[in-house]
Amino acid sequence: MANYHKGGIEQVENIAQKVIQEDFEKLSNITIGYQFREEARKSKGRVIYASPKKIPGKLQNFVNLDLIITVAEDKWNAADSNTKKKAILDDVFRTIHLEDKEGVEGFPRRVADDRYMLSDGRKIKGKKAAEEAQQKICDYDIKIYDHAIKANGSNFRKYGAWRKDLEQMQKSVQQTNIFSRTAGE
Repeated sequence: MANYHKGGIEQVENIAQKVIQEDFEKLSNITIGYQFREEARKSKGRVIYASPKKIPGKLQNFVNLDLIITVAEDKWNAADSNTKKKAILDDVFRTIHLEDKEGVEGFPRRVADDRYMLSDGRKIKGKKAAEEAQQKICDYDIKIYDHAIKANGSNFRKYGAWRKDLEQMQKSVQQTNIFSRTAGE
């Protein structure tokens, strides 16, 4: 069984904020928590450096997060530069897609004297309190998609061959010299 912890996660949070500001502005509208997993896991033969997970509906009342990113601590510590660490987070953020929820406009909505209904169905007393509570509600449907391919093109263009499998892929392409040949040769 994997061991999860939050010790030393501040560096991940700081780098994640930079990556979000640079390329994923929409993610700044949701609340993301971070945790370490001692060792990377594998899925379909691919080493998973970091993975996102939505907070299940029944836990949303107890956890003030929309999403948790789990980072493989062994791979994080082995990354010898902030660029590689940014690449790890960039790669996981590319699997997260936010879609605007329908019908959240017009909330909080007045339903009685000094009672307001939020987009999640809760009723709050006081307009100011209702407006503040509505701002804390995530107005996006969070979708998490697996990469259909082993390398994300945008991530590769920005960070290069930062994983061993990407290095091997790059070497294979360079060895075949596929891009320097012309059709007439």
